[in-house]
Amino acid sequence: MNLELQQILTQAFGFIILLILLKKFAWKPLLALLDERRDKIASEFATIERVKTELARLEEDYKARLSDIDAHARLKIQEAVSEGQRIAAELQEKAREDANKTLEKAKANIEIEVAKARAELRSQMTSIAIKAAEKILKEDLNDERHNRLVTGFIENVERVN
Repeated sequence: MNLELQQILTQAFGFIILLILLKKFAWKPLLALLDERRDKIASEFATIERVKTELARLEEDYKARLSDIDAHARLKIQEAVSEGQRIAAELQEKAREDANKTLEKAKANIEIEVAKARAELRSQMTSIAIKAAEKILKEDLNDERHNRLVTGFIENVERVN
């Protein structure tokens, strides 16, 4: 290998010029592109963090609203249950009142029927007593006949009851 000093110096000088040219025209734009890309990536990460924060805030807001809706629903259910219990109590009270009225009417009807039955019984007893007195007055009485008439009268009274 035959290397000449002039050739080595020329190549070294050319390499140094190339480095200077590359540094001036290529290296700065490349670094600028890399810095721009780094800034863009940092900006995107900041945007992602903002979005994450906003999502967390929205999630908390959603949970709070859901909790409010749940509490409101529970309140409505409790109101409906209370209203149902109130209506049931009113219906029970009305049914009791109706039952008591019906019972009172039945008692009054029974008393009327008992009074009618007593009046009819008195009427029949009076009629039987009159008939017995008529028989007794029409017939000649001796002890045996008297006993038969009284026994017959008692039997008639027992049949009526």
